[in-house]
Amino acid sequence: MAAAFDVVVIGGGPGGYVAALRAAQLGAKTAIVEKDRMGGTCLVRGCIPTKALLQSSELYTLAKAGQPFGLVADNLGFDWPAAQKRKGQVVDQLVKGVEGLLKAGGITTFKGSARLAGKGVLDVSGEQQLQAKDIVIATGSAVARIPLPGAELTIDSDQILELKEIPRRLAVIGGGVVGMEFAAMFAALGSKVTVLEMLPQVLAMVDSDLVAVYTKHLAGRGGELHTNSKVSKVVKQNSGLQVQFSTGGEGGAVDADQVLLAVGRVPFTHGLDADKAGVKLDRGRVVVDEHLHTDADGIWAIGDVIGGIMLAHVASYEGVCAVENIAGHGNRVPDYHAAPNCIYTDPEIAHVGLGEKEAKEKGIAVKVGRFPFAASGRALTLGQSEGYAKVLADPESGRLLGAHIIGPRATDLIAEATLAVQNGLTLEQLDLTIHAHPTLPESLMEAALAAQGRAIHIANRRTQSPSGAFGATSPASGEANRRTDAPSAAAAQASGEADRATSNMQNQEKQMAATVKPSSTPPSVPSAITPKSLELKKDNRDFLLGLHRQMQLIRRFEERAQEQYTKAKIGGYCHLNIGEEATVVGGVLALKRNDYIFTSYREHGHAIARGIDPKAVMAELFGKETGTSHGRGGSMHMFDANLRFMGGYGIVGGHLPLAVGGGWAVKYHKQKDVVFCMFGDGATNIGAFHESLNMAKVFHLPVVWFCINHRYGMGTPVEAASAVADIYKKACAYDMESIQVDGMNLREVMLRTSEIVEKTRHDSEPRFIEALCYRFKGHSVVDPDKYRSNEDKEKWRKADPIVAFELELEKNGLADEEYFKNVRQEIDAQVREIIQYADESPDPKVDDLYRYVYAGQWENRPELKSEPV
Repeated sequence: MAAAFDVVVIGGGPGGYVAALRAAQLGAKTAIVEKDRMGGTCLVRGCIPTKALLQSSELYTLAKAGQPFGLVADNLGFDWPAAQKRKGQVVDQLVKGVEGLLKAGGITTFKGSARLAGKGVLDVSGEQQLQAKDIVIATGSAVARIPLPGAELTIDSDQILELKEIPRRLAVIGGGVVGMEFAAMFAALGSKVTVLEMLPQVLAMVDSDLVAVYTKHLAGRGGELHTNSKVSKVVKQNSGLQVQFSTGGEGGAVDADQVLLAVGRVPFTHGLDADKAGVKLDRGRVVVDEHLHTDADGIWAIGDVIGGIMLAHVASYEGVCAVENIAGHGNRVPDYHAAPNCIYTDPEIAHVGLGEKEAKEKGIAVKVGRFPFAASGRALTLGQSEGYAKVLADPESGRLLGAHIIGPRATDLIAEATLAVQNGLTLEQLDLTIHAHPTLPESLMEAALAAQGRAIHIANRRTQSPSGAFGATSPASGEANRRTDAPSAAAAQASGEADRATSNMQNQEKQMAATVKPSSTPPSVPSAITPKSLELKKDNRDFLLGLHRQMQLIRRFEERAQEQYTKAKIGGYCHLNIGEEATVVGGVLALKRNDYIFTSYREHGHAIARGIDPKAVMAELFGKETGTSHGRGGSMHMFDANLRFMGGYGIVGGHLPLAVGGGWAVKYHKQKDVVFCMFGDGATNIGAFHESLNMAKVFHLPVVWFCINHRYGMGTPVEAASAVADIYKKACAYDMESIQVDGMNLREVMLRTSEIVEKTRHDSEPRFIEALCYRFKGHSVVDPDKYRSNEDKEKWRKADPIVAFELELEKNGLADEEYFKNVRQEIDAQVREIIQYADESPDPKVDDLYRYVYAGQWENRPELKSEPV
């Protein structure tokens, strides 16, 4: 005879065992069926074991950076087997704890797989039958698999927990929560991690500004992200694996020792025979009503199996709701508007309620406040000051609508915000609550104050007095008083404004965000480049941010040029500056406007840095009449006589003798101009290089030779192609002053280049600069770039010049992630306009193709014009 129960729960995960315990509390005779260990996926193979290993990796990271704290450890290493052992001990302890709770609650447990047999009967592994008045399905979810060629070569989120050793190279397919947590952990442990995500952003459910902070941190650990990337297959390659993918039409490949397939989870109903019991399924998930009841009498479902918010704590919440509905103690309809989401990356991410993107999409007006952990005393004592807390509130009532945190212990801090969102608390109620000091939760209070313009521990910006208790909101921007202008001193005096406390305030980050100024021209350069003019201080902020923007513009321009090339909008060859931005901007902006630039065919960024309209540069790439050379030069010949930009040349090193000619012209006219000749390391092994340097020295020509050494000349490492690996030493053979600079350091390049240029301007002696940098793409767009090892690429990607400069600006309080986010968005829009302009520009007329060469229009120079052949 079947054992009879009031409630039987199928599944012992965080939804199932919590439901069983609550049912027993309400007086129901309860049983629970679990085929594996109590605690389910979360406790045995998910939340708990991953967090145990993440804690180990966090301690390792902190220990490695322990010297400033007084922690000195020699030969510090990571014992993976020991970490695995501890993980197992934590899991075992918690499993026993759940088993003890169930026993103490008088709940009968059955081990096996449950099958719905109809009319309240459950079959347990074909060995026993149970009779229940009500059944709760809590079978959870399983790892999702996709029809990917080579998927059998990958591992999933269960298998990666059981690895015997840390992989030297890990490829992660899928940039969701699971993929990014493992990416963070293994990157911290020294693995070379590459993430491939099909969507435009990893962690798609998280606000983009928080994701930007995390991805920058991951890049600093050597992690590499490829978004908008579709994986085609996984194959065996030598002694490892290779993941082949495409991004924007361009093929790519990642070598790895292990490939994690982390493309989500799917509801698990296998073997349940749900449909035979009258339980409706929709693409594998159990369909429930608002009270969590299925179509079948007496059968309920909760957690991942219903396909809603697939989080352990949501399952537990639903379990309580379901059994309270069963017991008749309430009419519980789950309310998900304050369901927190926690992501255990480094730094941690947590959010609850409304996000900025969602607010904008739904047309909801919000006011936003942020507080950086860099201003938190507790975060600084922890040595973990990266990130910030952000709150969103209704602009009229001040009711908290959402909170988003990235930084130390964000997953703990979100609890207070969740309570506030759930109960409709206001910003004022948050800030009037006494928060202990020094603690991390103070940051949430400060963010609430910042949203009201009353932040205490960051600077505020005065704006016009608000019309009500809270400042006006611009729905378009999603931030309070974004478009409110600060009154001038005269206006304030005229209006008799005396009480500054009544003025609306904005935090420092809002002030930074408001200063983004669209511009296609390089920043205004001080009359003299000195160490003081490049100091990371407030007086230099506009200039330094202008340099940053110029690098970002060149980076995005080149990335989109690559896309246009794959769409056949750009013909011939296309050579990119990606990775060389600090060298290019620092070198070109160190010049005076009357100096001449002779450059190579990798000159798009050089032209933009010089001040040539990016629209004209892109139009030239497109072969359009509005291009710099009226579409005649294409990707290898940019030219602007007014800016003394003498364009690129298709022959490697072919422009070096021309720069000598330019030097002769300057010397002949007795001008104080300098000829600046830019070329790559590939040009240093040809005769023209040596003859040009020799002639410049012999005749004392004012030429500064600027070698952009990105370590590979057309695919061959410099040390393999040249007898002298340090190229600047070659110039020493011609008795000219020569230096080597860090081409990934913008300020160093600019300062040292300016010093050399001004010396040459003074004495008309040639000099040589070698800027060591690294291009992040191959020799050209079509170069598969297989001659460089992933280890080599990764070593240099960690020194990304833009990321490095942003960290400097952020550390010195000159900018923040919100500012950088706005810059990126504004530049994206600008580059879209650039492409549209080039695309819509007219093609050159065939009959006029003889016109426009470097000497000007042929018809205005009859001595240069001949009859067409």
